[in-house]
Amino acid sequence: MFGRRSRKVEEEAAREAKRRALFEELAKRPETVCPFLGMVDARTQFHDGVAAEHRCFAFGDPAELSAEQQTKVCLQRGYGNCPRYLRGVLVIPTEELEALRRPQPNVPRPATAAPVVPAAKPAREGRARGLLAVMGVLVLLATAGGAGYWYLRNQVASSAVVATLPAGAEIKAELVSLAPPDGDTQMLHATSFIGAAQAVHNTTLIYVFDLSRTTQRVDGCGGDQNGDGLPDTVLDCEIASAAALNAQAIENGSVREVGLVGFGKGAARADLASAGGEQSRIGPGEDEDGDGTPNVVEAMQSAFSATLRTEPVGFARYTRETTTSPTTVFSAGIAAACEALAQATDPNLLVVFLSDGLNLSGPHVSNVLPCNPAAVFQTFAVGAAASCVDEPEVGGLGTIAELTDGTCTAVTDLTQLPEILGAVVVPQLTRMELTIDGGEPIDISEAAAGNLPHSGPASIEIDYAVPALTAGDHELCLTVFGSDAGGTGSVSSCSPVGSSGGRLTSSAD
Repeated sequence: MFGRRSRKVEEEAAREAKRRALFEELAKRPETVCPFLGMVDARTQFHDGVAAEHRCFAFGDPAELSAEQQTKVCLQRGYGNCPRYLRGVLVIPTEELEALRRPQPNVPRPATAAPVVPAAKPAREGRARGLLAVMGVLVLLATAGGAGYWYLRNQVASSAVVATLPAGAEIKAELVSLAPPDGDTQMLHATSFIGAAQAVHNTTLIYVFDLSRTTQRVDGCGGDQNGDGLPDTVLDCEIASAAALNAQAIENGSVREVGLVGFGKGAARADLASAGGEQSRIGPGEDEDGDGTPNVVEAMQSAFSATLRTEPVGFARYTRETTTSPTTVFSAGIAAACEALAQATDPNLLVVFLSDGLNLSGPHVSNVLPCNPAAVFQTFAVGAAASCVDEPEVGGLGTIAELTDGTCTAVTDLTQLPEILGAVVVPQLTRMELTIDGGEPIDISEAAAGNLPHSGPASIEIDYAVPALTAGDHELCLTVFGSDAGGTGSVSSCSPVGSSGGRLTSSAD
């Protein structure tokens, strides 16, 4: 009997020594390297840069990591915001893990590094330490496997809810904790996550340019994109920005086809190839002359406006397509975009609609929306004369976005337009809302660490002062909104909570 107990103590001591040796190795890492990052065959080792052999050992089976995740999360100081990191440290609340809860400076290993076997403890203390040792082995050792995940799911309940955006990017919301009342408020802590773009060709994207005479104002960006001798016009800025978006669409791999429309009073669909007949859609990277500039960008660079009301506007490449521009008619541009999408077969249809002014004439935009098949319109108010808020009688940019589940973005500094537009097909966190006991949603976007919109992959911390709750039971719900190449979406996490606060768990549990 005493022999068995002695062996048990020795086994516990050996596990403890192994665990402490592991933490000692992890503590030597630079503060820019996540302690849960390891090699597939060596838990404590890592490369300075991206490596296919890298794995995440936070919990469960070692998880593969994309190059983008490694670059933007695992090998950055911000790894402490990663959802997997946060779950990993929650599972093992030991004194050793305090150093892993936040990135720490490099700690040199002492010269006397040989593990010391502790003396036998009283039975109760020995069982407690044994439990901590087992918990440490479950998650942080490569041999842990699914046991750590079992513990996480059954002992540390989470409010995390994960969904996917239309083009497949992952989006997550999680309510973590509510602090006790401090005066009239209680501090809510939550997290959100936006994943990387999925390289699945499932989106058709149509660019829509405002070609009205006001786009020849020289307060834009981009230089002389269309070679008309007038650099940095609004039209130049539209071209440069759409070209940046097209480059991002090629890189992400989520856009299969693109099209191009210009409008004034009427609208013109650009021809995008030299083959006979109108080629209104084409691959974003198709480059038939091999000069390094895709066909659609060459068509963009052929866009022209006019100085007189009687002059045509349109595109000169590959077939000259024109319309008139004595006024600005949004419904004409919308209808032409819908026509360009009429035979599209992708499940996600996206329209990027740019204008530097207000809708002045024509039928109300609701007369031509939604498209058939339906498409999401992301609208952009370009410059001070355009607006997402001002609504003419025939509808404006805000109405177009609202009718199609899109968003309207006001860009007053046109030099920022290429960067803003280039992010349209990049997964982004765009807005966050909180509801208390089913009340009116509160926009808490400003409580997010880092400005929104925020591109993925990224984890975002949220700290928001909630009005102190009254005695009794309550429910908090966090809704995180995002977008990717396929359009917009959201995910909600709800948790019951008492007035004293505490760890937040799922209302569904």
